Amino acid sequence: MFLQTWTGPELAKSTLVRTLYDWWSAHAAPLGIPDRSAFDLIEHRLLMPNVMISEVEPEPFRIRYRLVGTRVVANLGVDFTGRYLDELIGPDFRVPWFDYYRQAYAERRPLMGTLTEPTKSGSTFTYEFGLFPLARGGAEVKQFIALEDYFDFTLTSGALAGL
Repeated sequence: MFLQTWTGPELAKSTLVRTLYDWWSAHAAPLGIPDRSAFDLIEHRLLMPNVMISEVEPEPFRIRYRLVGTRVVANLGVDFTGRYLDELIGPDFRVPWFDYYRQAYAERRPLMGTLTEPTKSGSTFTYEFGLFPLARGGAEVKQFIALEDYFDFTLTSGALAGL
């Protein structure tokens, strides 16, 4: 597994991640983060299959997924809408998603990255992600819009069909 993270858009190859970063940056003022009400699902309909919207419970820190896009569900093979991140990952999970959400929450800025995962067929696939903190009627981080761009990968991709 290869993993890299960053906080600015310059390393992103994904146009979807850059599009969401541009929206987030344009709507961040004056509170430093956008309000969830500024994100129009219709306007961003091309992003929606790759989007997850979650809410933050600060004490104890937990992430609960309110919406999981259809492409995320198709590629992961499970719809985790309504479930908590800590219920999904378990103690042996190798990607520190919980730490990433906590970092974006504490710093009040996006965290983006790339991840290369092995498949059951012996190949690998690489995807990019972004975690974007949001307010909800105030200045505190209350939600996230997360996005995963799998590029051309699908569970039925020729070389990767053994996933």
